[in-house]
Amino acid sequence: MHKLLPTLDVASQTNRSPHVVILGAGASIASNSRNRELSGLDLPSMNNLPDIVGFREDIRKMAPDIHQKNFEDVYDHLCKIPKHSDQLRDIERKIYDFFSSMTLPDEPTIYDYLVLSLRPKDIIATFNWDPFLGQAFARNMDVVGYENMPRMAYLHGNVKIGICRTDIRKGWIANRCDACGRPFEPTKLLYPVGDKDYETDLFIRSEWSSITASLQEAYWVTVFGYSAPKTDVAARELLASAWKANQTTDFGLIEVIDVAPPDEVKANWAEFTVRNNLRLIDDYFSSYLAMHPRRTCEALAMATLQQRPWKDDPVPQNVTLEELQQAILKLVAEETGRLSGMPLAST
Repeated sequence: MHKLLPTLDVASQTNRSPHVVILGAGASIASNSRNRELSGLDLPSMNNLPDIVGFREDIRKMAPDIHQKNFEDVYDHLCKIPKHSDQLRDIERKIYDFFSSMTLPDEPTIYDYLVLSLRPKDIIATFNWDPFLGQAFARNMDVVGYENMPRMAYLHGNVKIGICRTDIRKGWIANRCDACGRPFEPTKLLYPVGDKDYETDLFIRSEWSSITASLQEAYWVTVFGYSAPKTDVAARELLASAWKANQTTDFGLIEVIDVAPPDEVKANWAEFTVRNNLRLIDDYFSSYLAMHPRRTCEALAMATLQQRPWKDDPVPQNVTLEELQQAILKLVAEETGRLSGMPLAST
């Protein structure tokens, strides 16, 4: 297949190829560990979800021999037994209510940094049910401008997002459709079965369409706290096939933020790696998103294609949310002209 260069405009030093960010539970856990959820709730993983949400005893009664396994394995087993359908609906309701009750703290979180460090050409796709991404987007868009924010895709549904199935629109769950005026209905949460269905539900299918289309054009992919588990065959195949259809992968980069051992992470993402274009880190603030906010694709292109690397221009840390927003606005103001790669470092 003929390989293409990214859509770099040398005159304006602007790279119009998208940066795709894929989030798993590890991203929310990292964010919550750094800046605690407002009421102090823990962010669960599939290993401790029954204990944190409070339904361990429920699944112990239904599956005494396996209830201590990863919740994905337990749920996948129980959902195939019709007599447990009512109990599973109760568990699903507890899960939905738990995540719906979560609220970001007042100080800037990793999610605030994340949504402010990308542009409208970019997309954040999350597998997480928690409301952190939507809440960060909502509280920053009025300051930075909705038109300057990245796109979002909720691949397993989300407690923050609703849908109008009449007008095929999505929005905040508390709002109404701006076309028909009806309240948005909750999106379907995809619970952890091994054979997930990404096609039947209208909302889920649309979100996957957004991420796969973006992956086919992406110049930079950041995977944060997501292992693309081999048990989720459908997700892994969709992501892999979209990335393999991308004709700029010889020049682009995959960056994985994960606390797992590097050899394990490298092996897990081997089928996505082209010419060893893989960057492994264990902290968000070591990522290109933090070192070159809103300029990740430009910084990579200038370093590799133009042989004129930019100096790091890191986001400010230990600041208030308002101070972070004001710093990002300096980057936004420059985006109408030629990008310099240094608005933050120069002030």
